[in-house]
Amino acid sequence: MTETEPEYGGRGRVGIIVPPANTTFEPEVAAMMPRGVSLHATRLPGRVSNETAVGLKERFEGYNQTLATAADSYGGAALSAVCLGVTGSCYLVGPKGEEKLLSDLRKSGAPHVITAARAIESLLTRFGRKRIGLVTPYPAWVIDFAKRYWEASGYEITGVTPLPDVVSIYAVNTDKVVEAAHECQKSGADAIVLSGTGVATLPAIEKIANSVSVPVISSNLSVGWWILDALGLDATEVTPSLALRSVARWLSPKERSQ
Repeated sequence: MTETEPEYGGRGRVGIIVPPANTTFEPEVAAMMPRGVSLHATRLPGRVSNETAVGLKERFEGYNQTLATAADSYGGAALSAVCLGVTGSCYLVGPKGEEKLLSDLRKSGAPHVITAARAIESLLTRFGRKRIGLVTPYPAWVIDFAKRYWEASGYEITGVTPLPDVVSIYAVNTDKVVEAAHECQKSGADAIVLSGTGVATLPAIEKIANSVSVPVISSNLSVGWWILDALGLDATEVTPSLALRSVARWLSPKERSQ
């Protein structure tokens, strides 16, 4: 190591902005990062009950209103990229309103910024897939916003499979995610999206990677892919995550060479 090379984050320092009670996003993103990439989290304000759907709309609105402050809280830290680890608040404002969220993220000073929803869209674009099935932990009103978001972004929703009996989004069983993804495949989608950063999805994707005939991606997996791409790292080579590496086979030969 040279005198100018940092002890941590030599391959990139990444800021992640997380909902107050989300205990899933940070470990899942960390599990996809290679040695030399450091993560630096800041949390959005709010308080979450055991039943996470309670007060959800107000929290989403609060996240969006305070995002610029959260991004600015990095206070000049030399970050390579910053990610918003919330999907639902992006659905709330739609693709046009999301431009304001991206602008707020740039107050961090990082050269690369992304929202969780935009990271999903970026990976779907890499695959060239336009017909998507959604697996969600959301109440019905969020599902309506999610459908509007994807349709406004130019995608066809072939079906929505809600995860059953969700009380806390942060306590969803992996087997239920696997079952829902298999069910969603019946909708005729050419890609399945596991939406929501609070649900653990990497273990589920690893379990079904070889038994589902279309790409299965999630909010968290898409953010991980985007981070490595933004840092100029090849996810198919550097990531320790089997789930993240599993999506590479759906890329075209041209995409793999980029």
